[in-house]
Amino acid sequence: MRRLNKQGGILNQIIIQLILVGIVFAIFLLATAGKVNARGVRQQVLEKEIALLIDSAVPGMSFEIRKNNPNGVIQALELRDGKVFVGVAGLGSFKGYPYFSRYSVSVAEEENKFVVVVE
Repeated sequence: MRRLNKQGGILNQIIIQLILVGIVFAIFLLATAGKVNARGVRQQVLEKEIALLIDSAVPGMSFEIRKNNPNGVIQALELRDGKVFVGVAGLGSFKGYPYFSRYSVSVAEEENKFVVVVE
């Protein structure tokens, strides 16, 4: 009888440890799933590319960015406080990406593209 109780106690301990390991693993997966978001990565790439284009632009230059982009459908493009904000596939931008330009930069939205003008 005593031997049965020891085996049952060990089995209960193993089951509890497995459940705890599973819970910790699930929490880890949920925490990292929010960080690794494909749309978020595409959005950051677009913001950085546009910021680099603005950084290297000279007055009188303009460039077009198609709304139907390989990195996703661009729904919004804004320039605020020296940062580029891009909304991709329903995901709005909160952080933005900084650009550095001594010139006046503006964005005009057309039917299927955005036009960035450096003056």
